[in-house]
Amino acid sequence: MVAIGLATNEESFRDYILRTLLSRSAQEDKIGSAIQSSLARLEDLALVKGDGVGNYEPTVLGKAIVASSLDPEDGIFIHKELKKALQSFVMDGEMHALYTFTPVHEFGMTVNWQIFRNAVESLDDSGLRVLGLLGLKPTLINKL
Repeated sequence: MVAIGLATNEESFRDYILRTLLSRSAQEDKIGSAIQSSLARLEDLALVKGDGVGNYEPTVLGKAIVASSLDPEDGIFIHKELKKALQSFVMDGEMHALYTFTPVHEFGMTVNWQIFRNAVESLDDSGLRVLGLLGLKPTLINKL
């Protein structure tokens, strides 16, 4: 609601929530405490920032996560991974592109470790360096 401009302060949050089915199925004092705890959680996650007098605005990260259509936990995970990757980003191979398009969730698929091992064995030094930066070791892949 903050990132798309529907609500910017506690009064507008309450007004919005009172127009939803939630307000008909929960007690008003619980709605107020849910709004407070939600805003505190969003501030802790650095998705919104408050000005101390009850007004809120989205952070750049908050806007990016909303624009990406990811849920907050996945967006924060990807942000942390990208920050970590930027510290030692390797652009001399194609592994950075592969990492960019790797799905966050497995969606119930099983990994054929033999194919994965064959791919790892064919990596050049740059690819092996990226693999190490991601925390994967060829010995672990061989074991799997």
